Amino acid sequence: MFKSKKRKTEPILPVTDEFTCLPDDEFVELLYTKLLGRNSDYPGKTHHVQSLMKGVSRVSLVFNFIQSPEFINKILRENIHLIPIKGEKPDQYSTGLDRLTKESVWIFHVRGNEDFDWLEKKIVENGYYERQGVWLMDIDDDKKLLAEITIAFRPKRVLDFGCANGAIMKVLQEEGVGVEGVEISRMALDKAFPEVRPHIHLGDLRTLTLHSKFDFILGMDIFEHLNPNKLDGYITRIYDLLEDHGLLLCNIPGYGTDPVFGEIHRVYLQDWEEDIRNKRIFRTIHVDNYGYPKNGHIICAGTDWWVERFERAGFRREQELETELHKKFDPRITQVSEARRSLYLFSKNAPDNTRENWQSLIDKD
Repeated sequence: MFKSKKRKTEPILPVTDEFTCLPDDEFVELLYTKLLGRNSDYPGKTHHVQSLMKGVSRVSLVFNFIQSPEFINKILRENIHLIPIKGEKPDQYSTGLDRLTKESVWIFHVRGNEDFDWLEKKIVENGYYERQGVWLMDIDDDKKLLAEITIAFRPKRVLDFGCANGAIMKVLQEEGVGVEGVEISRMALDKAFPEVRPHIHLGDLRTLTLHSKFDFILGMDIFEHLNPNKLDGYITRIYDLLEDHGLLLCNIPGYGTDPVFGEIHRVYLQDWEEDIRNKRIFRTIHVDNYGYPKNGHIICAGTDWWVERFERAGFRREQELETELHKKFDPRITQVSEARRSLYLFSKNAPDNTRENWQSLIDKD
Protein backbone atom coordinates (compact mmCIF):
# COMPACT_ATOMS: atom_id res chain seq x y z
CA MET A 1 0.00 0.00 0.00
CA PHE A 2 2.73 2.43 0.93
CA LYS A 3 6.46 2.53 1.48
CA SER A 4 9.13 4.97 2.55
CA LYS A 5 10.31 7.26 -0.20
CA LYS A 6 13.96 7.69 -1.14
CA ARG A 7 14.71 11.12 -2.46
CA LYS A 8 17.49 13.62 -2.60
CA THR A 9 17.75 15.67 0.57
CA GLU A 10 17.32 19.39 -0.01
CA PRO A 11 17.37 22.23 2.51
CA ILE A 12 13.91 23.02 3.85
CA LEU A 13 14.80 26.64 4.51
CA PRO A 14 17.11 28.61 2.22
CA VAL A 15 19.83 30.26 4.31
CA THR A 16 20.40 33.42 2.32
CA ASP A 17 20.93 37.09 3.12
CA GLU A 18 17.34 37.72 2.05
CA PHE A 19 16.15 35.01 4.42
CA THR A 20 18.10 36.23 7.44
CA CYS A 21 17.15 39.85 6.85
CA LEU A 22 13.41 39.34 6.57
CA PRO A 23 11.25 41.30 9.04
CA ASP A 24 10.08 39.21 11.98
CA ASP A 25 6.50 38.80 10.74
CA GLU A 26 7.65 37.67 7.28
CA PHE A 27 10.20 35.32 8.85
CA VAL A 28 7.51 33.66 10.97
CA GLU A 29 5.17 33.38 7.98
CA LEU A 30 7.99 31.70 6.05
CA LEU A 31 8.41 29.14 8.83
CA TYR A 32 4.72 28.28 8.64
CA THR A 33 4.72 27.85 4.87
CA LYS A 34 8.09 26.07 4.52
CA LEU A 35 8.02 23.92 7.65
CA LEU A 36 4.34 23.30 8.37
CA GLY A 37 3.08 23.64 4.81
CA ARG A 38 0.26 26.00 5.66
CA ASN A 39 -0.61 29.62 6.22
CA SER A 40 -0.09 30.93 9.73
CA ASP A 41 -2.92 31.27 12.20
CA TYR A 42 -3.16 34.72 13.78
CA PRO A 43 -2.67 33.73 17.46
CA GLY A 44 0.26 31.46 16.68
CA LYS A 45 1.99 33.97 14.45
CA THR A 46 1.45 36.74 16.99
CA HIS A 47 2.95 34.59 19.74
CA HIS A 48 6.07 33.78 17.69
CA VAL A 49 6.61 37.38 16.55
CA GLN A 50 6.36 38.55 20.15
CA SER A 51 8.87 35.87 21.18
CA LEU A 52 11.36 37.23 18.65
CA MET A 53 10.76 40.75 19.91
CA LYS A 54 11.52 39.56 23.46
CA GLY A 55 14.88 38.17 22.41
CA VAL A 56 14.27 34.59 21.30
CA SER A 57 16.73 33.86 18.50
CA ARG A 58 15.59 32.84 15.03
CA VAL A 59 17.56 29.61 15.34
CA SER A 60 15.68 28.74 18.55
CA LEU A 61 12.37 29.49 16.85
CA VAL A 62 13.24 27.19 13.94
CA PHE A 63 14.01 24.42 16.44
CA ASN A 64 10.66 25.04 18.16
CA PHE A 65 8.91 24.54 14.84
CA ILE A 66 10.76 21.36 13.86
CA GLN A 67 10.24 19.83 17.30
CA SER A 68 6.47 20.42 17.20
CA PRO A 69 4.11 17.45 16.79
CA GLU A 70 2.62 19.12 13.72
CA PHE A 71 5.97 19.22 11.91
CA ILE A 72 6.96 15.71 12.96
CA ASN A 73 3.68 14.28 11.72
CA LYS A 74 3.97 16.22 8.47
CA ILE A 75 7.41 14.71 7.83
CA LEU A 76 6.11 11.22 8.60
CA ARG A 77 3.19 11.65 6.21
CA GLU A 78 5.34 13.02 3.42
CA ASN A 79 7.90 10.23 3.62
CA ILE A 80 5.49 7.32 3.49
CA HIS A 81 4.58 6.77 -0.13
CA LEU A 82 0.92 6.34 -1.04
CA ILE A 83 -0.31 4.79 -4.27
CA PRO A 84 -1.03 7.70 -6.64
CA ILE A 85 -4.60 7.82 -7.93
CA LYS A 86 -4.57 10.82 -10.27
CA GLY A 87 -3.85 8.54 -13.20
CA GLU A 88 -7.14 6.70 -12.72
CA LYS A 89 -9.23 9.78 -13.51
CA PRO A 90 -6.76 12.09 -15.25
CA ASP A 91 -9.42 14.21 -16.93
CA GLN A 92 -10.87 15.17 -13.53
CA TYR A 93 -7.63 16.47 -12.07
CA SER A 94 -6.17 19.85 -12.84
CA THR A 95 -4.35 22.68 -11.13
CA GLY A 96 -5.92 25.78 -9.68
CA LEU A 97 -4.85 28.93 -7.91
CA ASP A 98 -4.84 29.19 -4.11
CA ARG A 99 -5.99 32.79 -3.75
CA LEU A 100 -4.32 33.15 -0.34
CA THR A 101 -0.84 31.81 -1.09
CA LYS A 102 -0.94 32.66 -4.82
CA GLU A 103 0.42 29.18 -5.45
CA SER A 104 -0.79 26.47 -7.82
CA VAL A 105 -2.54 23.51 -6.16
CA TRP A 106 -3.95 20.23 -7.40
CA ILE A 107 -7.74 19.97 -7.50
CA PHE A 108 -10.23 17.20 -8.28
CA HIS A 109 -13.45 18.03 -10.13
CA VAL A 110 -16.47 16.11 -8.84
CA ARG A 111 -18.86 15.33 -11.71
CA GLY A 112 -21.32 13.15 -9.83
CA ASN A 113 -21.96 11.71 -6.40
CA GLU A 114 -20.25 8.49 -7.47
CA ASP A 115 -16.95 10.40 -7.42
CA PHE A 116 -17.25 10.78 -3.65
CA ASP A 117 -17.70 7.01 -3.41
CA TRP A 118 -14.58 6.55 -5.52
CA LEU A 119 -12.49 8.85 -3.31
CA GLU A 120 -13.64 7.06 -0.18
CA LYS A 121 -12.85 3.68 -1.74
CA LYS A 122 -9.32 4.75 -2.64
CA ILE A 123 -8.69 6.20 0.80
CA VAL A 124 -9.73 2.93 2.44
CA GLU A 125 -8.12 0.54 -0.07
CA ASN A 126 -4.77 2.32 -0.06
CA GLY A 127 -4.50 2.69 3.70
CA TYR A 128 -4.61 6.45 3.86
CA TYR A 129 -5.53 6.42 7.55
CA GLU A 130 -3.19 3.58 8.46
CA ARG A 131 -0.03 5.67 8.14
CA GLN A 132 2.24 7.09 10.79
CA GLY A 133 1.78 10.84 11.07
CA VAL A 134 -1.92 10.98 10.25
CA TRP A 135 -2.99 11.07 13.89
CA LEU A 136 -1.70 13.24 16.75
CA MET A 137 -1.50 10.68 19.53
CA ASP A 138 -0.30 12.72 22.50
CA ILE A 139 -2.41 14.07 25.34
CA ASP A 140 -1.50 17.66 24.54
CA ASP A 141 -3.06 20.98 25.50
CA ASP A 142 -5.59 20.59 22.69
CA LYS A 143 -6.93 17.27 24.00
CA LYS A 144 -7.00 18.54 27.59
CA LEU A 145 -8.93 21.64 26.58
CA LEU A 146 -11.51 19.69 24.58
CA ALA A 147 -12.00 17.42 27.57
CA GLU A 148 -12.41 20.44 29.83
CA ILE A 149 -15.06 21.94 27.54
CA THR A 150 -16.90 18.62 27.60
CA ILE A 151 -16.68 18.33 31.39
CA ALA A 152 -18.14 21.82 31.74
CA PHE A 153 -21.55 20.32 30.83
CA ARG A 154 -21.28 17.63 33.55
CA PRO A 155 -21.98 14.67 31.23
CA LYS A 156 -22.50 11.19 32.62
CA ARG A 157 -21.82 9.16 29.47
CA VAL A 158 -19.80 10.46 26.53
CA LEU A 159 -19.28 8.97 23.07
CA ASP A 160 -16.18 10.14 21.19
CA PHE A 161 -16.87 9.58 17.47
CA GLY A 162 -13.55 9.31 15.64
CA CYS A 163 -11.59 8.97 18.88
CA ALA A 164 -8.23 7.96 17.29
CA ASN A 165 -6.13 6.44 20.09
CA GLY A 166 -8.43 7.72 22.83
CA ALA A 167 -6.47 10.73 24.10
CA ILE A 168 -9.59 12.75 24.98
CA MET A 169 -11.21 9.61 26.35
CA LYS A 170 -8.33 9.06 28.75
CA VAL A 171 -8.59 12.60 30.14
CA LEU A 172 -12.36 12.24 30.57
CA GLN A 173 -11.95 8.85 32.21
CA GLU A 174 -9.45 10.26 34.70
CA GLU A 175 -12.08 12.87 35.63
CA GLY A 176 -14.61 10.14 36.37
CA VAL A 177 -16.67 10.47 33.19
CA GLY A 178 -18.00 7.31 31.58
CA VAL A 179 -16.76 7.32 28.00
CA GLU A 180 -16.73 5.11 24.93
CA GLY A 181 -15.17 5.71 21.52
CA VAL A 182 -15.66 4.71 17.90
CA GLU A 183 -12.73 4.48 15.50
CA ILE A 184 -12.25 3.04 12.02
CA SER A 185 -8.43 2.90 11.97
CA ARG A 186 -6.80 -0.30 13.19
CA MET A 187 -3.49 1.53 13.60
CA ALA A 188 -5.09 4.13 15.86
CA LEU A 189 -6.66 1.39 17.97
CA ASP A 190 -3.32 -0.44 18.24
CA LYS A 191 -1.81 2.74 19.67
CA ALA A 192 -4.69 3.39 22.05
CA PHE A 193 -4.02 4.05 25.71
CA PRO A 194 -4.41 0.74 27.59
CA GLU A 195 -6.90 2.23 30.04
CA VAL A 196 -9.39 3.14 27.30
CA ARG A 197 -8.70 0.53 24.61
CA PRO A 198 -11.44 -1.83 25.92
CA HIS A 199 -13.94 1.01 25.49
CA ILE A 200 -13.11 1.74 21.84
CA HIS A 201 -15.33 0.14 19.22
CA LEU A 202 -13.59 -0.55 15.90
CA GLY A 203 -15.79 -0.15 12.85
CA ASP A 204 -18.44 1.92 11.12
CA LEU A 205 -20.66 3.84 13.55
CA ARG A 206 -23.72 3.25 11.38
CA THR A 207 -23.54 -0.53 11.82
CA LEU A 208 -21.82 -0.98 15.20
CA THR A 209 -23.90 -2.31 18.08
CA LEU A 210 -23.68 0.05 21.04
CA HIS A 211 -25.64 -1.04 24.09
CA SER A 212 -26.41 2.33 25.62
CA LYS A 213 -27.24 5.92 24.80
CA PHE A 214 -25.16 8.95 25.65
CA ASP A 215 -25.94 12.40 27.01
CA PHE A 216 -22.93 13.95 25.27
CA ILE A 217 -21.32 13.07 21.94
CA LEU A 218 -18.06 14.44 20.58
CA GLY A 219 -17.30 14.70 16.86
CA MET A 220 -13.93 16.41 16.61
CA ASP A 221 -12.23 16.54 13.19
CA ILE A 222 -14.28 13.65 11.85
CA PHE A 223 -17.28 14.75 9.80
CA GLU A 224 -15.21 16.32 7.01
CA HIS A 225 -13.55 12.92 6.45
CA LEU A 226 -16.83 11.16 5.75
CA ASN A 227 -18.36 10.31 2.39
CA PRO A 228 -21.08 12.94 1.82
CA ASN A 229 -23.31 10.25 0.30
CA LYS A 230 -23.32 8.61 3.75
CA LEU A 231 -23.25 11.72 5.92
CA ASP A 232 -26.99 11.82 6.64
CA GLY A 233 -26.80 8.20 7.80
CA TYR A 234 -24.07 9.05 10.30
CA ILE A 235 -25.92 12.11 11.61
CA THR A 236 -29.14 10.11 12.00
CA ARG A 237 -27.26 7.38 13.87
CA ILE A 238 -25.75 9.98 16.22
CA TYR A 239 -29.17 11.49 16.80
CA ASP A 240 -30.51 8.05 17.74
CA LEU A 241 -27.60 7.40 20.11
CA LEU A 242 -28.03 10.73 21.87
CA GLU A 243 -30.44 10.93 24.77
CA ASP A 244 -33.17 13.54 24.82
CA HIS A 245 -31.77 16.80 26.22
CA GLY A 246 -28.31 15.63 25.11
CA LEU A 247 -25.59 17.59 23.33
CA LEU A 248 -23.38 17.04 20.28
CA LEU A 249 -20.16 19.06 20.15
CA CYS A 250 -18.37 19.19 16.78
CA ASN A 251 -15.29 20.82 15.34
CA ILE A 252 -15.85 21.12 11.58
CA PRO A 253 -14.08 23.32 9.01
CA GLY A 254 -17.06 25.40 7.91
CA TYR A 255 -15.91 27.76 5.18
CA GLY A 256 -17.08 31.34 4.87
CA THR A 257 -18.44 33.61 7.59
CA ASP A 258 -20.33 32.03 10.48
CA PRO A 259 -22.75 34.05 12.67
CA VAL A 260 -21.02 32.82 15.84
CA PHE A 261 -17.31 32.27 15.25
CA GLY A 262 -16.86 34.47 12.18
CA GLU A 263 -14.50 33.53 9.35
CA ILE A 264 -11.88 30.98 10.29
CA HIS A 265 -11.62 28.82 7.18
CA ARG A 266 -11.20 31.23 4.32
CA VAL A 267 -12.46 30.57 0.83
CA TYR A 268 -9.26 30.14 -1.17
CA LEU A 269 -10.53 28.50 -4.36
CA GLN A 270 -12.62 30.57 -6.75
CA ASP A 271 -15.21 27.84 -7.46
CA TRP A 272 -16.16 27.68 -3.79
CA GLU A 273 -17.74 31.13 -3.79
CA GLU A 274 -20.75 30.05 -5.84
CA ASP A 275 -21.16 26.82 -3.86
CA ILE A 276 -21.34 28.81 -0.62
CA ARG A 277 -23.90 31.20 -2.06
CA ASN A 278 -26.06 28.26 -3.11
CA LYS A 279 -25.43 26.24 0.08
CA ARG A 280 -23.90 23.38 -1.88
CA ILE A 281 -21.12 20.99 -1.05
CA PHE A 282 -17.93 22.01 -2.85
CA ARG A 283 -17.50 20.13 -6.14
CA THR A 284 -13.90 21.28 -6.52
CA ILE A 285 -11.73 19.45 -4.00
CA HIS A 286 -8.21 20.47 -3.05
CA VAL A 287 -6.05 17.33 -3.26
CA ASP A 288 -2.45 16.38 -2.49
CA ASN A 289 0.18 15.37 -5.03
CA TYR A 290 -1.08 11.79 -5.01
CA GLY A 291 -4.66 12.82 -5.76
CA TYR A 292 -6.23 12.25 -2.34
CA PRO A 293 -8.33 15.00 -0.69
CA LYS A 294 -6.05 17.33 1.26
CA ASN A 295 -5.79 16.03 4.84
CA GLY A 296 -8.41 13.42 3.93
CA HIS A 297 -11.21 16.01 3.77
CA ILE A 298 -13.70 14.53 1.31
CA ILE A 299 -16.33 17.05 2.40
CA CYS A 300 -15.59 20.74 2.04
CA ALA A 301 -18.55 23.09 2.41
CA GLY A 302 -19.73 26.39 3.80
CA THR A 303 -20.80 26.70 7.40
CA ASP A 304 -24.49 27.09 6.44
CA TRP A 305 -24.41 23.81 4.51
CA TRP A 306 -23.11 21.96 7.55
CA VAL A 307 -25.66 23.43 9.94
CA GLU A 308 -28.51 22.55 7.59
CA ARG A 309 -27.40 18.91 7.52
CA PHE A 310 -27.65 18.56 11.29
CA GLU A 311 -30.88 20.53 11.59
CA ARG A 312 -32.53 18.31 8.96
CA ALA A 313 -31.91 15.36 11.27
CA GLY A 314 -33.68 17.08 14.18
CA PHE A 315 -30.78 18.79 15.91
CA ARG A 316 -30.94 22.40 17.06
CA ARG A 317 -27.87 24.57 16.93
CA GLU A 318 -27.28 26.28 20.26
CA GLN A 319 -25.80 29.57 19.10
CA GLU A 320 -26.18 31.39 22.43
CA LEU A 321 -24.39 28.61 24.27
CA GLU A 322 -21.68 28.55 21.60
CA THR A 323 -21.17 32.27 22.13
CA GLU A 324 -20.71 31.71 25.86
CA LEU A 325 -18.25 28.90 25.19
CA HIS A 326 -16.22 31.24 23.00
CA LYS A 327 -16.22 33.94 25.67
CA LYS A 328 -14.92 31.52 28.25
CA PHE A 329 -12.52 29.35 26.25
CA ASP A 330 -11.36 31.36 23.21
CA PRO A 331 -8.28 32.85 24.91
CA ARG A 332 -7.01 29.29 25.42
CA ILE A 333 -8.41 27.82 22.21
CA THR A 334 -6.49 30.34 20.12
CA GLN A 335 -3.27 29.38 21.90
CA VAL A 336 -3.81 25.82 20.69
CA SER A 337 -5.21 26.41 17.21
CA GLU A 338 -7.37 29.06 15.60
CA ALA A 339 -9.13 26.28 13.65
CA ARG A 340 -10.48 24.88 16.94
CA ARG A 341 -12.78 27.91 17.15
CA SER A 342 -14.87 26.39 14.35
CA LEU A 343 -17.12 24.75 16.95
CA TYR A 344 -20.76 23.71 16.63
CA LEU A 345 -22.98 22.74 19.55
CA PHE A 346 -26.23 20.92 18.76
CA SER A 347 -28.95 19.75 21.13
CA LYS A 348 -31.70 17.14 20.95
CA ASN A 349 -35.20 17.96 22.18
CA ALA A 350 -33.93 20.25 24.92
CA PRO A 351 -36.51 22.34 26.86
CA ASP A 352 -35.73 25.88 27.92
CA ASN A 353 -35.01 24.96 31.54
CA THR A 354 -32.32 22.50 30.38
CA ARG A 355 -30.81 25.22 28.24
CA GLU A 356 -30.74 27.53 31.26
CA ASN A 357 -28.96 24.82 33.24
CA TRP A 358 -26.30 24.47 30.55
CA GLN A 359 -25.83 28.22 30.60
CA SER A 360 -25.24 28.20 34.36
CA LEU A 361 -22.71 25.34 34.02
CA ILE A 362 -20.70 27.27 31.42
CA ASP A 363 -20.70 30.37 33.64
CA LYS A 364 -19.15 28.45 36.54
CA ASP A 365 -15.37 28.71 36.95
